[in-house]
Amino acid sequence: MINDPYSVLGVSPSASNDEVKRAYRELSRKYHPDSYVDNPLSDLAEEKFKEVQEAYDMIMKQREGGYSSWNTSSSQSSNYSSGSGEEDVRMQAVANYINSRHYIEALNVLRSINNRTARWYYYSAIANVGIGNNIEAMDHAQRAYMMEPGNPDYANLVNQLQWRTRRYQGSSVNSGSGYGMDDLCCDLWCADTCCECMGGDLIPCC
Repeated sequence: MINDPYSVLGVSPSASNDEVKRAYRELSRKYHPDSYVDNPLSDLAEEKFKEVQEAYDMIMKQREGGYSSWNTSSSQSSNYSSGSGEEDVRMQAVANYINSRHYIEALNVLRSINNRTARWYYYSAIANVGIGNNIEAMDHAQRAYMMEPGNPDYANLVNQLQWRTRRYQGSSVNSGSGYGMDDLCCDLWCADTCCECMGGDLIPCC
């Protein structure tokens, strides 16, 4: 399994589909087995060729699956598609970074987007959960919910973070310590739930 398919193709997660396809075609031609007949590097080229195919398939499936899941419920709001084409590309990059657990990179892209919609705050909340910035995560989750109170994704995230906060405070009072195994399990559960909202799965179900 390839950890970072974008690096294999030499493109960034914010690259458009056309840019991804162009990089894929160029690398496919470069490493195609027919170009390495009777060449001592043929095995290496074939391995690289297969890696390029796998990386391209991963990116396309991720993007197709992402659009499918994000276009349901809250993502159907006009806020997500009301920005410029460049803004939509950057929001897609944020989603890609979150799916691959690159939360700091996701936050960096979010800071470059001026149009702060409910979806912007939702993504920011999930990314902040990922880096352990729980106060800002809660604030942004609540902002997303207040902007679109009928959105179940936003309501669920607020409820999860509130439950997590109560669980943490209760553990601190009862044990006198700041963090314990119960809190670790709670953090993992919350992170997994957030990732599943984005189409990933940190903790696979048995």
